[in-house]
Order: sequence, then structure tokens, then C-alpha cells
Amino acid sequence: MSKLLAPLFFMLCVLFVGSLQSGEATVYAVTLSTSYTHTGQNHTQSGLFYRSLSDTVWYFSGRPNNRAYNVDRFAPANGRILGLATHNGVQMSWDGGKTWKVTSDWRMTEVNNIRFHPTDSSIVYATSPYGFYKSIDGGHSWTQHNLGLNNVDATFVSSLFLDSRNPDTIVISTEDGVYRSTDAGQKWQRLGLAVRNIRIVVQNPQKPELMFAGTEDNGIYASLNNGENWEKCDTGVMHNTFYALAFDPQQPTTMYAGGFQTGVYQSTDSGKTWKHHFRGLDDLDIHSLAVDPFNGRRIYAGTINSGVYLSEDSGKSWNFIGVDKGHVWGLTIKTNEEQP
Repeated sequence: MSKLLAPLFFMLCVLFVGSLQSGEATVYAVTLSTSYTHTGQNHTQSGLFYRSLSDTVWYFSGRPNNRAYNVDRFAPANGRILGLATHNGVQMSWDGGKTWKVTSDWRMTEVNNIRFHPTDSSIVYATSPYGFYKSIDGGHSWTQHNLGLNNVDATFVSSLFLDSRNPDTIVISTEDGVYRSTDAGQKWQRLGLAVRNIRIVVQNPQKPELMFAGTEDNGIYASLNNGENWEKCDTGVMHNTFYALAFDPQQPTTMYAGGFQTGVYQSTDSGKTWKHHFRGLDDLDIHSLAVDPFNGRRIYAGTINSGVYLSEDSGKSWNFIGVDKGHVWGLTIKTNEEQP
């Protein structure tokens, strides 16, 4: 970068970080890598990328060559408090992503999810292939909570959500099925889905008793009664492995799904039937999805090898928008008002 351009670039970064802290909705993309690597080749920039909904430029935050899985931010803090789940543990930022600190020790690695309590920044949750973790001091220290996760498959936790009705109720997906805690993660009980290798579990934003699960080999399942009973949702579905599920916040009967070689599926009837879309996707491996909370026709898709794509027609067609060759493990849109 030339000496003339460097000050301008710095000013743009400062302005953009300032907009994050003022409350503008932000798209976050977290990556394991951003290019193929070979013996003798330097690793390219990887980790946390972000942009406002109206921007066209992706910015980078954190350490270079960071293998990141998931990001969350504490909404009431206007973007100042961020947590990043990475291969090396939990990284926290208290200044809007300008600086980061690793807050977990050597016993807590391959952290794949992180979530803040919606109203109390001292409570933070994280998951990994080794179980469930909780911090009660804002992410500075962590304690493992695996009571009720009684086998190695149950401790392999792949996703979580905090119940929108009561944040002390937490639901996780594992290799052994779906589990729930009603006491903020102290102990766990297996729910009624008799399927293994669950990759993601989500809750409908307006009908919280409605839950969906995406699996490694068995497609998509839905529960109408808080996870007690489940039914397979396969009308129109031609694939078996799903890593990503996302709702349209404005139309909660509309949802999207993606996974291994799937492209993107859309349902407008709460998962009863699905339509298959892939026009413009150069990579059909989808690992993350997010819907613009202000415009449900705008869908973001994170691919396994080709970065981020955007659809502006409810998934019917797609265009590449950046993070070149990115293995985009997690993709989320955060506003100051939303729940985890």
C-alpha cells in the first residue's frame, strides 16, 4: 500500500468501526481459510470479516491466519463487545474489534460456537467437540458443564441457541442428538429426536415451540412441541446433509437450508415443502446462511471453498460478493435489538 493511500485506508477503517458501534446492522463472516494452501506457500488472511448491510467492502478484524468458526456480539453494547470462537479457543474484544485477547486456556480448543446472554454481558456460552462451556465473568474465564452429556458423541456439540422465551433454557445439537438445559447449562437432558450426527438446531423467531434440525446423513427434521417429537421434512428435498438453517425474521414461515452439495433450499410453509435454488452459485457446498432482517429477499450464503454469495430474490439467483476462496464456516447478521 502506498504512503498516500495508507492514511485514507486507516480513516475508512476508523469510520467503519465507528458505524458498528453506533448500532448499524452488520454482516459477519468467519472463515477457516481464504485460499488453498500448499507446501511452502504463505497462509493468506483468514478469520473474521465484516461489513455493514449497505457496504460493498469487507473489512478484517483480529489476528491473521485465524481459523474461526463463529462470532457473536453483545447487542446492548452497540458492537463494542465481541466474542470469536476459534481453533485456539475463545477470543474476546471489548473495543469493537480493534484489539483481541485469548481468554481460554490450553484445555479449551476447537471452540465452534459462542453466544452472549441477551441482557447480561457477564454470561457467555461456548461449545466445542469436547462439550459445553460457560463464563460468568464476561468471557475472562471458563468452566466446562457436561452433566447429562454422558458419552463422547454427546459432548461433540455442533450448535446452540438460547430460547427466546427464557435465556436460561439452552438447546444444543450433538453427534448423539439434541439436548436441552433449563438451568443455564448446569445439566442436560436428551430430547426426542432419534437421529445421530445433528449439525445444527434452530428455533423459529416468532413461534418458539417450533424447532428445526439439520443432520449429517438424514436430512431436515422439525418439532412442533419444543423438541419432544420430531418429523422429517423431505418434500422436495434431494439431499441428506445440511449444515445451515435460517429463518426470514419478517416472514417466519419462510426459511432456507444448505449443506453438502445442496445449493440453497427455500421453504415458505415452515418446512413442509422445499424448492431448490442454485443459479449463480459456483460452489454448491453451503455451510452458513443469513437473512437480511430488514429485507427478507436478501439472503447471504457462506460456501465451503468460494466465499460469500448474495441473493436479492429470495434465493432464486446468486452473485459472489467477496471473501475470495473462503471456507465460510459461520455467517450472521447482528443488530442491537435482536436476540441470539
